[in-house]
Amino acid sequence: MKVLIVDDNQLIVEDYLDEMGKIAPHAQCIGTSRPKEVMRLFEEYMFDVVIMDIDMPEINGITLAKKILAIKPRTNIIYVTGYEKFALQSWETFASAFLVKPISTEKLREAFEHLRHPVSKISNEDIESEYAGENVIGKKICKCREERSMTREELARELGITVQTISRWENGRRIPDIITFLKLAKILAVEPGELMY
Repeated sequence: MKVLIVDDNQLIVEDYLDEMGKIAPHAQCIGTSRPKEVMRLFEEYMFDVVIMDIDMPEINGITLAKKILAIKPRTNIIYVTGYEKFALQSWETFASAFLVKPISTEKLREAFEHLRHPVSKISNEDIESEYAGENVIGKKICKCREERSMTREELARELGITVQTISRWENGRRIPDIITFLKLAKILAVEPGELMY
């Protein structure tokens, strides 16, 4: 999850960055007290969530949110402001939350639990290191194959593929496509989920 924090007060930005460390320790969080930097940062990182003040000297946060949503409509906007008067206007952007300062860790956590557009906690790095090949699927394929006293050659023959392909799966260099994955689960007599977790 990528989070941008925007407030014209740098101390508040730093406080929210600390809070995000408690709420979502694995999230990539960037903060700025310069609203003019927001669009450049957004275009570079394509954030999933933007925590934004509304009343800022250079630009109104709602106006900024509209520009962000024009680029990525499924961005979650969480407004954090000292003025309740902006509440109704903030919903023009279909905000995920409207919080009045000062806010607690619990209120911010609640806002993240109820995002309008939920964000997966699985990062690209997780997919590469935890959910692919050797770390999960490859080991499970190997384990299930060996439990059934099946050789790589036998499994390859059943699937109509090469032994090298089986070897690449089990060594974590490749993963099967979805159709082959389902055939594999059928041949090994396991539910597809058992090969993933």
